[in-house]
Amino acid sequence: MSITSTARAHINYELIGEPTPEVMLIEFMSADIVGPTHARETGEQLASLVRDDLPRQVVLDFKGVRALGSTAFGEVVSFARGVRGRNGQVQVCNLRDTLRLGAALIGLDAHADFAADRQWAIYQARKSANRGEEDTVDYPASWN
Repeated sequence: MSITSTARAHINYELIGEPTPEVMLIEFMSADIVGPTHARETGEQLASLVRDDLPRQVVLDFKGVRALGSTAFGEVVSFARGVRGRNGQVQVCNLRDTLRLGAALIGLDAHADFAADRQWAIYQARKSANRGEEDTVDYPASWN
């Protein structure tokens, strides 16, 4: 007897910014991530994106998510903590009101900022990615 297990892709990501990507947009592909297997798979997929060759500014788009179990929320918090540990920032958008309470209870708001929609989240992430570049001023050598 053999048992075959196949992992399902629960997320998809896109890099935003030219010529060097500034933001990583992560969309959840599964509407319901409620069981421990789905939560573990989601956590592994998210963890695989915490790398030096990818942007540290991340947008998590929950648009299609109807249900998210506490274990899955824990995986999302672990991911956000990992991004922040690399001096990155996580923006969360399109999280349904029914899931907002779970996010607050598990502590996601301590590791991520919430945006009204995807465009605003991307704007905030890009602004954060470019912070430091825009704040520099060239001063003259002499102040006569």
